[in-house]
Amino acid sequence: MEPQYLGNMDLLTLRKVGFLASRKVIPSSVIPTINWTNKVSRNQNITIVSGFQSTLEREVLDIILKGTCGIIYVLNRSLYCQIPLNLRPAFHSNRILFISLTAEKTTRPSAINANIRNHYIADIADALVFASVNETSSLHHLVQTDKPILLL
Repeated sequence: MEPQYLGNMDLLTLRKVGFLASRKVIPSSVIPTINWTNKVSRNQNITIVSGFQSTLEREVLDIILKGTCGIIYVLNRSLYCQIPLNLRPAFHSNRILFISLTAEKTTRPSAINANIRNHYIADIADALVFASVNETSSLHHLVQTDKPILLL
């Protein structure tokens, strides 16, 4: 399926940093993740690419929405018909791009679509940042890449 887009397509031309975090949060990764996010959120020359679905990913989204970096939000569902309230300021200021890799009527997230989404994020990112990922995480296999990686 071809990706569907909503928002600022120019964000795809910036340096893209993929952020992926496991559903199970490892406490020792929280502070480094928040510190990293506070730093990169103020960099207008990069775009954070994520699904913003896990707890830590949503925390990162909350922080970067207050910053100036670009945001590429890869959904685990079809594109929004109505932009959520918390994302509207970023949308109206051209700081966000929504990407959907699912069928047009997909309204519920699924594990299969999450896996497709996570591989897509890893593919389009110039560098990857992982938080709370260990050997049992479904994201662990994505750590084995030739791209620059930061583990938090």
